[in-house]
Amino acid sequence: MLIAPKGEPTQLKSIRFAQSKPELLPESQAELDQLLAFMNGNPKAEIELAGHTDNQGNFEENVQLSRLRVEAVKEYLVRNGIAASRVTAKGYGPSRPIASNNHEETRRLNRRVEFTVTKE
Repeated sequence: MLIAPKGEPTQLKSIRFAQSKPELLPESQAELDQLLAFMNGNPKAEIELAGHTDNQGNFEENVQLSRLRVEAVKEYLVRNGIAASRVTAKGYGPSRPIASNNHEETRRLNRRVEFTVTKE
C-alpha cells in the first residue's frame, strides 16, 4: 500500500518503460495498481506526476520523453476512473538528478517517476 505525505515526492520504483519510449512495460502493473488504489482510497487527493531521465542524449528530447512517460501513467489512472483534473503530469528530463550520471548503475536511479500529493 502506498503512503504519501503531502508535499513530499514518493518514488514509484517499479514503473518501467521501453527504452527511449513512453510505453509502459508489464512489470509496471503492480505499482500502477497501487497508485490507482491510493487515488481511489483518497478521493479528494490531487497529485503531480513527475518524470525524470538521466543526462544521456539531447536535453529537450529527454524533457519530452519524461513528459510523455508521465502522461502514460496519467492516462492509465484516467482510463481506470480517476478524474483527469486530479492528476498533473510534468516532465523534468535530466534537470533533477538524485544520483551521479557518471556510471550506468547510478544513471538508472535518475530514470524515475515520482508523485507528490498536492491536495488532500
